[in-house]
Amino acid sequence: MSSPLEKQPDQDSASNSPAAQDPWRQFVLTLRPGLKFEKRTIKGAQFVVIEDVARGKFFQVGMGEYDFVAAVDGKASVEQIAIELNASVAGQGSDIEALDLLTQRGVTVAQWLVQSNLAYSDAMDSSVRLNAQQRSLNRAKLMGWVNPISFKTKLFNPNRLLDTLQPWCHWCFHWSVLMIWLVLAAMSGWIVLTRWSDLGSASAGILSEGRWIWMIGLWLALKVIHELAHGIACKRYGGDVPEAGVLFLLFTPMAYVNVTSMWRFSNRWQRIIVAAAGMYVELMISFVALIVWGKSSGLVADIAFQTFLMASVTTILFNANPLMRFDGYFILSDLLNIPNLYTKGTKWFADRMKSLFFGLPIAKNICGKDELRIVAGYGCLAFFWKISISVGLVIASSVLFQGAGIILAAVGVVLWFGMPLFQQYQQLFGAAAKHPINRSRTMFSCGLSLLLLVGMFTFFRAPAIKSAPAIVQFGDETVIRAGADGFVREILVEDGQAVSAGETMIVMSNPQLSLEMDRLLREATEAKIQSRIHQQKQETSLAQSQLNNYASLMNQATEKQKQVDNLIVRADFDGFVFRRGLKNSINRFSKRGDPLLTLARRDRKEVVISVDQKDIESLRENEDATVRVVVPGIQIFESKINKIDPTASSTPSHLSLCAHVNGPLPVRPTASGDESNENGSSMELLSPRLTATLELDSSLSKRVRSGQIGRAFFKAQSQSLGVWLFLAANEWLTKQFEQASQTAVF
Repeated sequence: MSSPLEKQPDQDSASNSPAAQDPWRQFVLTLRPGLKFEKRTIKGAQFVVIEDVARGKFFQVGMGEYDFVAAVDGKASVEQIAIELNASVAGQGSDIEALDLLTQRGVTVAQWLVQSNLAYSDAMDSSVRLNAQQRSLNRAKLMGWVNPISFKTKLFNPNRLLDTLQPWCHWCFHWSVLMIWLVLAAMSGWIVLTRWSDLGSASAGILSEGRWIWMIGLWLALKVIHELAHGIACKRYGGDVPEAGVLFLLFTPMAYVNVTSMWRFSNRWQRIIVAAAGMYVELMISFVALIVWGKSSGLVADIAFQTFLMASVTTILFNANPLMRFDGYFILSDLLNIPNLYTKGTKWFADRMKSLFFGLPIAKNICGKDELRIVAGYGCLAFFWKISISVGLVIASSVLFQGAGIILAAVGVVLWFGMPLFQQYQQLFGAAAKHPINRSRTMFSCGLSLLLLVGMFTFFRAPAIKSAPAIVQFGDETVIRAGADGFVREILVEDGQAVSAGETMIVMSNPQLSLEMDRLLREATEAKIQSRIHQQKQETSLAQSQLNNYASLMNQATEKQKQVDNLIVRADFDGFVFRRGLKNSINRFSKRGDPLLTLARRDRKEVVISVDQKDIESLRENEDATVRVVVPGIQIFESKINKIDPTASSTPSHLSLCAHVNGPLPVRPTASGDESNENGSSMELLSPRLTATLELDSSLSKRVRSGQIGRAFFKAQSQSLGVWLFLAANEWLTKQFEQASQTAVF
């Protein structure tokens, strides 16, 4: 959406120097034709909205400023207008001090009118002024184009299209449709509550490579519908939509329409409806998509689920965020009845910062006392949010586009941080500075800031703590696997049953394997007989060849015999069996290496930690120290590291830690796609990890349950706070983009 009303002119924006003000006192201004004025009242306070019809812009001024604007007639100078206004207020009195203040205020308004291109003066060099304004506009446009991280382009005027669609689509904003919207919202909310785990499973692989093309198409379609909803709502109340285009954020296309004309609506609820229309329609689509997902399967369910995510999550995160100048901001501004909330808030914050660091005077009358707390709080939040978003986009571009991303990040830093800082420097220390700075305050504040910055990278240390996902399992927990291909014919144990070492648990059969072994034994016997015949005939070479063939056949028969023996699955040690649905495996064919059940010792448990390979040194430093383990529902406990696997591996240490079963570790399918790794899974970690084991005593073993997932915390190598923050942000973003680009359909 377009920008809101422009900020009110501030009294302090004019120079206090009489030499600078004198020329303005004598200027005679003429208002540009095509300006419309409308008085409005909010919370008992009156103000005037100025609409520049030709440019489609809106401005807001207070009643005091409007008195000056209304008196501009192309004949009286700024000083004469001030005298007339002072006389009308003071009853022909001659209060010199009040007149001087009123004249200064008039100069401020005059400067603002000229700078905003709402008025001009024949006494001024109009061509120079217009050229300067055009250069400013061209510079702003160029800055928008050269910023590769965020830029937008105008495409066409959608008025004719919206005029055609509006009669057919205006029913979307009828109260009966709102009732349907609420019912759909309740139904989808129930699905989210009752099928939360299914939603988590469905989200796995959502960004797989094969889905990118039609996901982008679906994204564009939703955003076009979103912006059409804004335009139709604006048309419904008599507004104009002169511009539609595309905004690119990290090269992700996002449609936009210019509905600035909604600010001519005196009814704030109409403005709120226009601002909320896009989210309203897009959320309705998400509700329907979620209901379809709950009732379908296969490709239809996949498309419905992705539509739900893109039409709900992205809308809430971006459009509904009131700290960004999107839909949520305009809704909040009108709900609070505080026009120009963003401008007032950032102005308040900037004034306080300039006063704190440079000793500059604070601008007055930014807002009323009843609005001050809201404006101040919003200004602080909006400032830090803008900084965090800018930093995040810069880091994201450097990670996402690899080598080229470094260049994009550098350009973003220059445009988003370098240029504003240079402009602030010019305003504070340049020739156009309006107020002298307090040099002692500036030196102290800048020195303190520099000291804090240096301290972040030198003296201030980061929390010397690392964490890693952990899972509780039984001690010596062993997955019993099929030793040969075969059918499970008989299961002699049950889940939870205690067994002794050597006890038979599963009987498998493979008639083909037995026949193959009998064939090998028969051929071996024949080879041995042939060898004796050749020896009797003194055919030594042929006899030796048959002996070699006999030995080879017997080796093969021995191997087959081992496989036949492995069809009887026995317990390796005293323990107990656990596997849900064990009896369901009867008559099922299992390949060699497939897991059949798990055997463990009940009296001892351990905690397995999956540690990033970059933390190996920190982990080794903790071999003799205690590691703190946090498991939900269990009191925090400590234990020592019992064993560290020195080799990093991409094979998950435990399947329950993998993302495709709602675990914390991102995974992807193995290159071959078969279940060939050592834990029988077809998944591998995105980056290799180490495994460490904490052995628990008997009392701790009784308190925890096998399969519980938590986190282990251990001491880390010392590093500065600044380096720690940078590496943490960079690592998080790298993992997010790596997971998004490499995760496949599970």
